[in-house]
Amino acid sequence: MLTAGLWLLPAAAADDALDDLLSDFQITPLGDQVPSPFTLESMDGKPVSLADLRGRAALLYFWESG
Repeated sequence: MLTAGLWLLPAAAADDALDDLLSDFQITPLGDQVPSPFTLESMDGKPVSLADLRGRAALLYFWESG
């Protein structure tokens, strides 16, 4: 829902708001960097490799619980 709200802002404000949002979530686009290959198990138990997602946007969310 928050992303949808960015459409209502002027272009410069939307860019700043998106930058702030990415910073808050510590999201860093890779740019020209290439991530190391790896495979994870999906929620339904099937393996998914990063290579399977080539050419598509992917958000990897890792967290730590203590």
